Amino acid sequence: MINGLGAFAGGLAKGLGAGQDINLRRQYIGEQKKSGLRKTELHQAKMEEVGFDSQKRNRLRNANDEIVAGWQHNQQALTTQPVQSAAPGLSEISEQIPMVADKRAAGLSSMNKPLAQPTMSSDEMIGMRMLTSNLPEDPDELTRMAGIYEKYGLLEEMAPWMNQVYAAKKSRIPDTLHFLLNGDSKGAREILEKGGVNLLADPVQVYNGDTPEHVWRFNFLKGAQKDIDLKKLAIKFFPEGY
Repeated sequence: MINGLGAFAGGLAKGLGAGQDINLRRQYIGEQKKSGLRKTELHQAKMEEVGFDSQKRNRLRNANDEIVAGWQHNQQALTTQPVQSAAPGLSEISEQIPMVADKRAAGLSSMNKPLAQPTMSSDEMIGMRMLTSNLPEDPDELTRMAGIYEKYGLLEEMAPWMNQVYAAKKSRIPDTLHFLLNGDSKGAREILEKGGVNLLADPVQVYNGDTPEHVWRFNFLKGAQKDIDLKKLAIKFFPEGY
């Protein structure tokens, strides 16, 4: 009898163990399915996000092309007149921009060259004008640009960029880039002060072999110290860089 009960208990234990094992397997399989579903959902969301970004980039390029097309149209109507030169003190900055604005600035060789340069994208052309002309302070042209960005559903994204470029222009940031790229830290400090940005001392180039040559250290009047990468700063003047 005892042996029979022992055998029954042993069989019951095995049965319960097998049942528990089956339940654990079912739970594991269920969790794996849920995990797989989550991964699929995340993957799909990521693909949709990439697609959305791609569409937005395409719309931005189309908007930039339309902006530049307006400039080209105006230039064609003035082919007998000389192209207006860059603002005083900035005649050389477009020669320097390729050093700080990566491939976006390739082809920005001179403000005096015709606008219709086959090697220059509309993004590069807009960035060049933002850096080397009075475009950020031209209300009529900025209004036209805003209208085009709105037409392509991009005004919400591009309005902050236009405002930041305008503020940077008022603070004489493009002029500062020009001076620093030519190694004139004193001139950079003086032009910044004219734009309302006060420093404790002239900017100092930060270069020790590991740091890029286009990084400069600024000590602001209120005590803050900041290392600024001129390359990254210049790229912000380009629509696609923003």
